[in-house]
Order: sequence, then C-alpha cells, then structure tokens
Amino acid sequence: MRVSIAAGAVSGVLAIVWGLLSGTRVILFDGVSAGIGLVMSVFALRAAQAAERGESDRFPYGRQSVLPLTIGLQGVARLGFTAYAVTDAVLVIAVGGDDVSTGSATLYAVVATALCLLTWLWLRRRAGASELVAAEVVGWRIASLLSAAILCGFLLVTALPAGDVKDTASALVDPVLVIVVSLLVLPAPVGFVRTMLRELLEMTPPPHIEEPARKAVTEVCAAMDLPDPVIRMLKTGGRLYVEVDHVVSPGQWDVADIDRLRQALAERLRSTAVTAWINVELSCDPAWQQG
Repeated sequence: MRVSIAAGAVSGVLAIVWGLLSGTRVILFDGVSAGIGLVMSVFALRAAQAAERGESDRFPYGRQSVLPLTIGLQGVARLGFTAYAVTDAVLVIAVGGDDVSTGSATLYAVVATALCLLTWLWLRRRAGASELVAAEVVGWRIASLLSAAILCGFLLVTALPAGDVKDTASALVDPVLVIVVSLLVLPAPVGFVRTMLRELLEMTPPPHIEEPARKAVTEVCAAMDLPDPVIRMLKTGGRLYVEVDHVVSPGQWDVADIDRLRQALAERLRSTAVTAWINVELSCDPAWQQG
C-alpha cells in the first residue's frame, strides 16, 4: 500500500504539471484520476490498519465494514470524475476540438505508461489475498490502460501525413481519448461500488466464495449425520460469517458434539482469502430453524 501511495504521488504530480503546461485535457484527466487513487489509497491503508485492530467494546464485531466502504468510495469518486471528464470532452468536440502539442503528449504517455506498468506488475506479484491491495492492482491496471491508450492515440495522429485530416485529428484527439479511456476504465469503479453494496447490504457473498463454502459445510454436516442444514452466509471485508442451523431430536446432541462440529467446519473453511466466523445453532423446534 505504501509503495502504491508513493507511486501515485509521483504519477499524479507528473500528470497534473505536464497537463497544465501542455494544455492537454487527457493528461489532466490522468493526473486527477491518479490524485483520486492516491487519496483513496491513503484511506485504504488506514482502513486496513483499523480492520486489523479486531473487536472492541465499541465495535464488538470488529471494523471489517470499513474495507468495502473504502473500496466503494473509491468507485464513487472515480465514477463522478469520469462523468465530469466525458461531459467536458463532448463539449470540446462540439466546438471543433482544441489544439494540443502531440509531441509533448506522446513523451508524457511513454513515461506514464512505463511508470504505471512497473507499479502494476510489482503490486500484482504481492497482492496476496488482500482485497484492498487487489483494488490497488485494479487501479494501476486502469492507469496502465489509460496511459497506453493516450500513447497509441497520439502516436497515430503523429504518424498521419500532413493535411486537413491530420489537422482535424490533432484538434479532436485529446477529447476523443478522454472518452475512450473513460469507457475502458468504467467497469472497474462500477465493480467497486457493487462490492460495497453487496457487503454493506449483507447480500450473499460472490459465487467464488459462497459456493465452495456452502459445499464444505454441507459435506461436514452430512459426515456427522446432520443432513439438510440451513446455511446463511455473508461476507464483510476479510471476514466470512457462516451460520449453520439444524433441527435435531431431543437428547441426541450435547455441547461437546456442537464443539466438534464447529471445529470440523473451521478446518474445512480455513482460507487465506477470508477468515470464517462460524456460528452453529441446534434446536429441537422445526419452527425456529425457519425463523
């Protein structure tokens, strides 16, 4: 996270200064996007530190919810800025475009692409199971795509033969690239917001987590002669909450049996991606299980 923050600071300052000096909108877009990423990276680092503090009197279930909240806020910020940038680009195209220095923009794109690619590859190798670092990896992948798109666009204009076509392309390349890169990066912030809503609204975990966990619980329960459990799951940050409800006949189970079931479930649900919080409930009342 600290490496991402440092790289984001360098990238943001470089893009904003270069964009202002050259008067290139797409470079300014890159710089402000990097700035948003930098601020959210700082928030994400604080969120990770808060989540690691565990439970307290004020937060009896810990602070895991700050993780999806931080990821979602990053998505909202990126969506808001993208909407503004696209609107501005459309207005510029409507008045015939603007003049930019394609040589300066191309040089910037080369430098920015190299910086973003190196940071992205470095973080991707070290992401592990952290969703926050994974969000940083996505952010740097977005930045790499954006810089590469800028580079390709300006290289294409530079390669055109002199004439009216090149003049028109030079005037329109800047706002058109803003729209193109906005469409390229749009799925990522949308995904961030969906993650936030899914977790804060206590929806079912994503299939790649929910399906293997449900299968593991079903198999463990069947092995202990407890078929057809009612399984409720939700994921918040790095924690997977699993509730397993069973109706049993009176006098067949005691606390020691429940402990063995819970331990068996903990073994099967042990994962590097999430920490399982397991709650096992047994009752002799069928109506309670449906409640």
